[in-house]
Amino acid sequence: MRLAAGVVLLACLVACQPTPGRTTSDGSDPIITTKSSPTSIALPAETFDLAWRQLDHHLSQDGRFEARHVDEWVVVTRDGGEFGRFGTAAERVLGMDFSPDGHYLAVAHPDTVIIYDLRTKQPKALFTPPVESIRFSADSAYLIGREDYQKVRNGRFVVIDMATGTWVTSPVPPEIEVSNDPGAYWYSGSFAVFDHGRQVVAAGSDGFLHWAVESQKFTWVPCGCGADTGAVNRAGSLVALVIPDNRLSLWNVAGRREQRVWTLPERPPLNGDYQLRYFGVEPHFTEDGKWLLLDGGEGGQVWSIPDGVRVTMLPRGKR
Repeated sequence: MRLAAGVVLLACLVACQPTPGRTTSDGSDPIITTKSSPTSIALPAETFDLAWRQLDHHLSQDGRFEARHVDEWVVVTRDGGEFGRFGTAAERVLGMDFSPDGHYLAVAHPDTVIIYDLRTKQPKALFTPPVESIRFSADSAYLIGREDYQKVRNGRFVVIDMATGTWVTSPVPPEIEVSNDPGAYWYSGSFAVFDHGRQVVAAGSDGFLHWAVESQKFTWVPCGCGADTGAVNRAGSLVALVIPDNRLSLWNVAGRREQRVWTLPERPPLNGDYQLRYFGVEPHFTEDGKWLLLDGGEGGQVWSIPDGVRVTMLPRGKR
């Protein structure tokens, strides 16, 4: 997705922040370029069944529940039986997320955020600013959401404390022109809140944005790689960026450094352009933080984050 907005010079923002340097060969945090084949890991296809299903379905982490929206939200169990339902009068599906602890389903509503307690089956409105694309923190204690960027320029971020229902709103994010696409502006579809609600990171085209909640300070971290899409793991520690000319870049958020660069398998060019072979392909971290999924084409791809290699999927039932 691209955000078309007014023009604010990126140079002004970057001048105020130190530009992260690429990792040097000092023996720590090395950049590793890994070819797509051969690979040293082979795992059965069913290992990733739940992870792949979660890309297209509103599933809880353990797969016990699925949320469906048809005029109202209906939560069903793994066997398809109805667990509970509640009406939100939402005309369209905005963001939603199951809490990692399995206790809540959060639904972004045009006017607020509604929390559905899976233990009591009761909904509760938090009365926050209208947000979309919400996500729980890894400890289920906080929610991060973004205001509709079409209503609020660039869409401010909102951190919600689940225990108190209070929330903190960020300043308006800066308008950052994408380096390899003049006239297009940075937009994030993936973000995470961590460090007990004190930090937020959002990934998108050409880099990621860090928000220190208490100081209200934004820091833009450009990758300088022409990335088209990005993702943040739930822990807020890693960012993955897909570069359309068949590369995948992995960044450490705390160090603001690129850790790995993978060469992706060859695929046909997009509209005849070899530089756009992976244009629009989105990365997704698995909940355990060990794997990176690439959606789109040939059934998708799986990469091992600790080992830095692509996974070969064995037929079902084989190990």
